Amino acid sequence: MGKLMLQDNFRGALFNLALLLANDVKRPLDAVPYLKKLLQYYPDHTKGLILMGDININHLKDIRGAEENFKKILETDPTNVQANHNLCVVYVEQGDLLKAEKCLVETVKLAPNEKYIQDHLSIVRGRLQKAYQQMKAQQQQAKKKPVT
Repeated sequence: MGKLMLQDNFRGALFNLALLLANDVKRPLDAVPYLKKLLQYYPDHTKGLILMGDININHLKDIRGAEENFKKILETDPTNVQANHNLCVVYVEQGDLLKAEKCLVETVKLAPNEKYIQDHLSIVRGRLQKAYQQMKAQQQQAKKKPVT
């Protein structure tokens, strides 16, 4: 019983220290070693994976690492709204707006009252519309140029 309690405290201590460093002290890179240790012992720690994914995408610019973090959560909890949304953000960062749109549509279904998800879907759709218009304009310009 004492050993189990110590392990739970160890898990909590690692996560809380990482969270404190990342959010309160604004030193997210200093949180990384604690998160890595946490995830070494508790690889399915959802909050740890979310925080590590956030640091990967926003501070380390490790888009692939962030994708792995969020997909790991979804393996065991496919309806986790935060992991789904963050994975959609990864797709945006990768430049795959069509995949991001599809992902966000599915995430809105999971959490229809979460305005931030709907807002992100609108932003992605706006970017897709702009890209489509640019492509169409380029095609029209190409048609106007005389062939020599």
